[in-house]
Amino acid sequence: MADHPSGPPGGEGQDDRPGEKPTEPFGGGAPPPPSSPYGQPGYGQQPGYGPPSPEQQPGYGQPGYGQPGYGQPGYGQPGYGYAAAPQTEGTATAALVIAIVGFVTCLWPVAGIVALVLANNATKRIEESGGRLSGLEQARWARVIGIVELALTAIGLVLIIILIAVSATSTSYSGV
Repeated sequence: MADHPSGPPGGEGQDDRPGEKPTEPFGGGAPPPPSSPYGQPGYGQQPGYGPPSPEQQPGYGQPGYGQPGYGQPGYGQPGYGYAAAPQTEGTATAALVIAIVGFVTCLWPVAGIVALVLANNATKRIEESGGRLSGLEQARWARVIGIVELALTAIGLVLIIILIAVSATSTSYSGV
């Protein structure tokens, strides 16, 4: 026994030929099915025929680590998800707010002029941004409301001048 090379436990009396399977399993029991010299299974179901075994059926779970999925991409990966929305120009929003507040509080001349100046600056910045900034509609509405405020101011001034003129002429005739 000392001059015999040591092998796997319980493997005494077996030839140490590579590729040979033991004829009896370790736990005892029935021998494995005989195999054909052509690589096909000896008996049982042939591969490729009939329904696949549970081990061969494709799973419906999540894909493995190396496979692409439908989840949210990591940071810095281009081509996935939605493009970032352009940022709204703050000056356009400010012009619209000032125009609306001025219209409601009857500060028409001041609010109208400020809204027009801010709306023109916002329009210029939005057009020069190349699509990175939005708010063109807000700037247009601020400009429209500012023009309406200035028009109402002009109409109010004309009415005041007419009333003063009428009252001045009516007092001179009533005094005669």
